[in-house]
Amino acid sequence: MSRTDRLIPWFLGLVFIAAGLFKIVDPAAFAISIARLRMAPLALVGPVAILLPWIELVAGLALLIPRLQIAAFRLTLALLIGFTAILAVAYVRGTATACGCFGSSDSFFNRPEVTLVRNIPLIALAFQWMRWMRRGPTSPASPASPA
Repeated sequence: MSRTDRLIPWFLGLVFIAAGLFKIVDPAAFAISIARLRMAPLALVGPVAILLPWIELVAGLALLIPRLQIAAFRLTLALLIGFTAILAVAYVRGTATACGCFGSSDSFFNRPEVTLVRNIPLIALAFQWMRWMRRGPTSPASPASPA
């Protein structure tokens, strides 16, 4: 496994840990973001605002544990793809607002266009890592020949 293969889970793990912690610290701001984006029915906004950050935190931590990485990558991909789709639909409708992904809903990193641009490479990175892992560890090109 190359150094890049080992760094990708750490990078994505830290992104998800940070995103989860920002939301855990201020669930009310995240609930407002969920309500504005119409991510969930109004009755579920509170539970989603409480539960989703913990799922992100656990997924991020699981990315740091080698034996949990495949499942964690699947979960993070599902979260990234799902949220990106929700935000893209809201953006096309003209109803996209700050996502609340990284704390205060008015920060630069929470702007819808920034979030969409940020999520695309994260999704591609996770897919690429999964592809590398499916191929398995690389073996030497040829065994040493006797002299």
